[in-house]
Amino acid sequence: MISLTGVTKRYRATEALTRLDVTLGDAGIVAVMGRNGAGKSTLMSILAGLAAETEGSISLLGEPLRRDRRALRAATTLLPQELRLDPAVPAREMIRYLLRLRRRPDDAVADLIEVFGLTGLADRPLGTLSGGTRQRAGLVYAFAAATPVLLLDEPTQGLDPWERLRFTEHVARVAATRLIVYSTHIVSDVEAIAGRVLILEGGQLVHNGTTDDLLARAPSVWQIDADAADLAELGTHGQVSGVTRLTDGTFRVRRLGDRFSDTAKPVPPTLLDAYIAVTGGAQ
Repeated sequence: MISLTGVTKRYRATEALTRLDVTLGDAGIVAVMGRNGAGKSTLMSILAGLAAETEGSISLLGEPLRRDRRALRAATTLLPQELRLDPAVPAREMIRYLLRLRRRPDDAVADLIEVFGLTGLADRPLGTLSGGTRQRAGLVYAFAAATPVLLLDEPTQGLDPWERLRFTEHVARVAATRLIVYSTHIVSDVEAIAGRVLILEGGQLVHNGTTDDLLARAPSVWQIDADAADLAELGTHGQVSGVTRLTDGTFRVRRLGDRFSDTAKPVPPTLLDAYIAVTGGAQ
């Protein structure tokens, strides 16, 4: 549905994205991962038609787009990391106002308020609601807009485990007929629902494939139990991908790469191991 070819985005001397080649289909779930500053939000803004590429080209439904991005904006709904709303306005009223601005129907609002657990809260002023509740109000707006493409920037930020479960269940249902692109740092969410993963590192696309493709890129993983005094030394010999405190006060450490000790045991890699290896995130 949307294709980016050689897309580069610069902000003065900073290159936020470098020669991205990505094609996104008509439906499904695409997770965008990467460290802070990797270019995720910039990519979302370009896909939403709110920012223009410095170089390269974008196509929508096979038609190249010029500087006029109205067709792209009409086809997409972007939920940013922070949706700045009037704190005095009730959540339900604000959702309907945002939909009117987009000339989108509001007939799904009541059902989505129930889906995201906002019954009894939707008529309270936004300023009286918690950050997680305001985030859920933003999700109601995004899904109610019912555009062919949903762009969700860190959508589970501030949500508790039950709220994240509601989100992943609803996304899985909607993605049968719509394209959902969402950025996240939460690997378990990616494992649960993403059919495809894009990973950005320093503005460059370093992975574009399924979760199985990503897992296949994980190196050998070794596990060892260590005292607190040994943790710093373990980190100097390779990428540490996980540390768990045990009941006896010692720590169970996962490390990527070559075997570093006779007492280290091989363990199956996880998606987090693969992500850290691809991004160099433990360095």
